[in-house]
Amino acid sequence: MLDDYIVEQEKVVKILKNSIQKNKVSHAYLFETNGYKNQKELALAFAKMLLCPYNYSNNKKCVNCTQCKNIDKNIFSEIKIIDSDGLWIKKEQLDVLQKEFSEKSILSNKKVYIINHADRLNKASANSILKFLEEPEENIIAILTTDNMYQMLDTIISRCQIISFSRKNELDEELPLNKIKNYIAIPEQLTEELLENIIGQAIEFTNYYEKNGMDTILKTQKLWHNNFKEKDIILLAINIMILYYQDILNLKLDRNAKIFKNYNLEELVNKNTIQKLTKKISVLIKTKDKINFNVNSQLLIDKLIIELERCD
Repeated sequence: MLDDYIVEQEKVVKILKNSIQKNKVSHAYLFETNGYKNQKELALAFAKMLLCPYNYSNNKKCVNCTQCKNIDKNIFSEIKIIDSDGLWIKKEQLDVLQKEFSEKSILSNKKVYIINHADRLNKASANSILKFLEEPEENIIAILTTDNMYQMLDTIISRCQIISFSRKNELDEELPLNKIKNYIAIPEQLTEELLENIIGQAIEFTNYYEKNGMDTILKTQKLWHNNFKEKDIILLAINIMILYYQDILNLKLDRNAKIFKNYNLEELVNKNTIQKLTKKISVLIKTKDKINFNVNSQLLIDKLIIELERCD
């Protein structure tokens, strides 16, 4: 139940409980989870409290009812949990959700859907859920979780109440390859050694571009194409670049870097404005969408460099 997480996420639990107790429940929540490992379980615990006829938040009062047991088994019809199907959350998954939730509620006076890793919504699925959020139906509540809010549509973010989780207590010396797994999907075939190489190569490419600008086009074969060949590896490299720029932006905004805190980012922070960084992140996100359309890799990276140069 929700009270189980009060030690780890005291502020979050109090906000969520107060929203129910004061009858100020939002139609949509965006959990910015900041790498918190139990994000799915906490979201589910909140959904249980929302659906409970007595809004219980702990097992001592709840006595482990049939409703909660069915929610845990994912067979309670008034709650729907959506995870990515591979790298993306697909439109078809959301079409099924909307069809099921258009039917009258039988077992509860509310319906709740949870979208885990909502940053993995592709363009079609993001637009589909946006329509659902723009015209919220009474007693339907959305819970979206993400570690990468910058990768989501601004129009989706603006329609949600943002709940920011406390950051994990991580050792400064923890390697980016251990942290990065909490933020993006990693192809199953990759060993830690290969992942570490890809991280290093993606950062090397980014740093080279930041120093040399348009001249990077002359070095793309060496810095990019020799290292990133398969579609899923290209996508992974782009995601790493996004995370890298997000950490630079975090520092620019006087926040803590989430992944690359031990990297010397001061020069890049000073070189870029907030506007330039947000534009660069946006360009990279758009490039991700093009990867799935089998665009020629050479042209794709050349276009990426040109678009990054236009962010001034």
